[in-house]
Amino acid sequence: MVAYDDVGRAIGESGSWVRKFLGRHAVRLDADTYLAIRAAYDRECARIEAEAELERARFFALGGRLDAMASSEAKPRRMAASSTVTGAGTTSAVVASEMAEMVGEDRQ
Repeated sequence: MVAYDDVGRAIGESGSWVRKFLGRHAVRLDADTYLAIRAAYDRECARIEAEAELERARFFALGGRLDAMASSEAKPRRMAASSTVTGAGTTSAVVASEMAEMVGEDRQ
């Protein structure tokens, strides 16, 4: 019921007129009322389109930051064996060979 009143105020008619008009009752549709309905419709469409454009811009801005973050991440690097840690050379060699098997580099 409140929605009918809101629409009625927007077009210069009463809420009961809007209910009758939408309910297919016999009501008079003046040219002024028709133009008011058309203007209200155009305003609402423009508002929705502007809101959609804002959301689209926010989405692409968010995506651009995510793409920038993904491209700026450090690329995986092979770990060099350190001579200062005991057993590091053998451990990294084992890990490197296991990693190569997992990604299929051992076939190349």
